[in-house]
Amino acid sequence: MSTATTTTTTTTTTTTNLPHNLKPENLSTSNIPTSQLPQKTILDLLNTKCTTSLHHLKQAHAVVLKSGHFQDHYVAGTLVKCYANSPSSNLDFALKVFHYVPRPNVFVWNLMLKSCLDHNEAFKVVYFYYKMVVANSRPNKFTYPVVFKACTITGADKEGVQVHAHVVKLGLHGDVHIKSAAIQMYASFGLLMEARQFLDDGQECDVICWNAMIDGYLKCEETEAAKELFDSMVDKNIGSYNAMISGLAKCGRFDKARKLFDEMSDKDEITWSSIIDGYIKGGYYKEALEVFNLMQKDKIRPRKFVLSSVLCACANVAALDQGRWIHAYVKRNSMNLDAVLGTALIDMYAKCGRLDMAWEVFENMKVKEVFSWNAMIGGLAMHGQAGDAIELFFKMLRERMRPDKITFVGILSACAHAGMVDRGLEVLNNMKTTFGIEPEVEHYGCVVDLLGRAGFLAEAEKLISTMPIEPNAAVWGALLGACKKHRNIELGERVGKILVEMEPENSGRYALLSNIYANEGRWDDVAKVRKLIKERGIKTNPGISTIDLDGIVHEFKMGDGSHPLVKEIHLMLEKIIDKLKMEGYSPNASQVLFDIEEEEKETALKYHSEKLAIAFGFINTNPGTTIRIVKNLRVCEDCHSATKLISKVFERDIIVRDRVRYHHFKNGKCSCNDFW
Repeated sequence: MSTATTTTTTTTTTTTNLPHNLKPENLSTSNIPTSQLPQKTILDLLNTKCTTSLHHLKQAHAVVLKSGHFQDHYVAGTLVKCYANSPSSNLDFALKVFHYVPRPNVFVWNLMLKSCLDHNEAFKVVYFYYKMVVANSRPNKFTYPVVFKACTITGADKEGVQVHAHVVKLGLHGDVHIKSAAIQMYASFGLLMEARQFLDDGQECDVICWNAMIDGYLKCEETEAAKELFDSMVDKNIGSYNAMISGLAKCGRFDKARKLFDEMSDKDEITWSSIIDGYIKGGYYKEALEVFNLMQKDKIRPRKFVLSSVLCACANVAALDQGRWIHAYVKRNSMNLDAVLGTALIDMYAKCGRLDMAWEVFENMKVKEVFSWNAMIGGLAMHGQAGDAIELFFKMLRERMRPDKITFVGILSACAHAGMVDRGLEVLNNMKTTFGIEPEVEHYGCVVDLLGRAGFLAEAEKLISTMPIEPNAAVWGALLGACKKHRNIELGERVGKILVEMEPENSGRYALLSNIYANEGRWDDVAKVRKLIKERGIKTNPGISTIDLDGIVHEFKMGDGSHPLVKEIHLMLEKIIDKLKMEGYSPNASQVLFDIEEEEKETALKYHSEKLAIAFGFINTNPGTTIRIVKNLRVCEDCHSATKLISKVFERDIIVRDRVRYHHFKNGKCSCNDFW
């Protein structure tokens, strides 16, 4: 059957069901036969009346076929674009329409290429460009920015060089839009000299090209070259500053990024989001929140992607008040709670110790993606609510949401925190057989942690030796932590030495090995480890606890007297400890990892960072107020025991998030049941 015959048949069956306002006789040119409808009427129909649904678009498509305008490349190309950009955003329909376009011209090809790129099908862009060249359709200046971007996304370096040759052959290499796209492509391949040649070829280059080159330098961490180019620019725009700020922040040069940020008189939302996002990715959450507060003072209305980033910062420092303000802002401005923003709220509430609020957001989300379920499951796992995490997993399956590898990390972590050994092993075995997901090193690490916490050290070591993939430092680290917990010095010494060789720059590995020796009173071995740390120039991470008060994050670490209320804090801590001793508290001197006198050990324990944070909370909050603390290291046994007693004696709920999990202290008990 010929193409013409097929087209006619489709038209006959489709137009009979046109809605009243879209039937040819009811269009603005109602007295003109369908076959004589002018091009403008057809285009108006496609661009305005029939983009509300795929159903209406198909009916308009029928009008296009019956009117004979499908042979018009401009109409056919517009139809392709409408399918790609319709509310259903259906690229498959756009492709089907494109395949029926007779001898498509460059306009139609360009629309097809752009549609593929907009639908994250960059490989299809490269493929269709090849088909375009084979079909002898001459590309134009609108073709190449799209193709260069597709080559950038797919890493198609060889194809990108060939496309560049085509540009030169067609005499289009002077177009500034093509130049900027080519610069970005070459820079993404690490070919900075080739990228720079576009700026130095003596032809016109606009500020976008310069900005693209700056961005390229910074992505390759050539910060000095980027700064030199930036300083030499005559016509900088806000995009120039944004490129520098974003790139410097990503390279970890926060001081220089902030200096440029502060120098700018005019800032747009990208400027603010660049410095905020940079701080967050670098782990500078306090600074990110400070900049966000400045953003509010400047009356810049943040959009959803900025709010999602700031919620991440709130989650990491337990800034509950700031996070709740953002949630209220979203409601106040009737912002759509999509999966990304909703998940950020779930994560924030869970990490700030408000699982009830996390549940509320989760239940009210109209659209949940797999990462939304993962966030809720992970939050339950960290709070030790393994039963609820597993129940939610089964609900996820009932709602036909397919789990991914992150889902199983959450479930296995939940089993580890609750000591559910049999269930954890069952989940690991079922990952591939039931769900077709091959366990990765993270999953084995969770199970090693599960076995180690439960005291099955030999089984954990055997699992490591039989893993089908090479165990990484995190897997061995889980076993080393278990050796410390269960005081298995022989295995701990062996594993510790493996880790020190695997990660010679990781101070935590030395510290844990030193702790194992200290717990057994092997002070000579402790001294050897500390000497090794000094010889290798390893910087150790001190214990740091933070507490959020009225949107300001306060930081405490042992021996640091920089806080303005340090005297009041120490005085309050003395009162707390004295009252605890009256209730039978005795400091656990075994937690002091130095060979010093007992009295000195007791003093050292008193000023652990979480105790300082609790004392600060007592000074600055009303009786009965819940205190929320975040610690960068694992809570020691003495602080854990003391905090349990504080919660009972002073009738305070205290929530501590350490490196491992959450501890809800209430009425003398902890949610971890002393299993952490």
